[in-house]
Amino acid sequence: MSGQRDIFEVVEQRPGYDPVAFPELCTALYERELAVLSQLQVNSAAGLQRRLRSLSYYIRNAARAMLSCGCPCELDVQNASWQTPQKRQLKSTATRGRKLEKWLQSKDVQLGTTVPILNLDPHLQQVRLDSIDRIDSEQGRVHCNEFGWFLFTGENCESDGDHLLLAKPELTWLQPAVCGHQWSHKGRIDPRTLSLRELLLATAIDWQLLS
Repeated sequence: MSGQRDIFEVVEQRPGYDPVAFPELCTALYERELAVLSQLQVNSAAGLQRRLRSLSYYIRNAARAMLSCGCPCELDVQNASWQTPQKRQLKSTATRGRKLEKWLQSKDVQLGTTVPILNLDPHLQQVRLDSIDRIDSEQGRVHCNEFGWFLFTGENCESDGDHLLLAKPELTWLQPAVCGHQWSHKGRIDPRTLSLRELLLATAIDWQLLS
């Protein structure tokens, strides 16, 4: 009697497929997303069923992309996360705004580009991942999918975004973002777990271009 196949085993050899790491990554992601779904308030059972039906598709894509994206951080397949040494503190640099403005004015920025968002709230500081979905050159502002409008110099235009700053995609900001690094007023704290959306944004980064 042949052994039972893992539910995430694939026969064909695709880019980003590792016969050991791929199923481990899928299992970790699946357990994480089921835990998230179990906490959601859904309007109907049909809505939850639709999300569950599509879950394996997105998890397979995320796992394959995590293995092949070329992120310079160490990949922990058992926890579906990246790891790199954490800075002692998070703070904006003096050149952040100028670098961002020059980059946004260069006309080389494409919609959908993954960008780092610095949250400098004194109680809990993080670097989050978002994507650009609109550029308003006339008013010198850019819109990100989750965090809304930012000036070309990075200041957030939303009423509740006092601690948020947009930065140019650079290793300085992207590495702590993909590793989920966090800080409190006391210093470094345990990293957070990235959502499936953020994992997919991380794999969309052209890491070779940044190296």
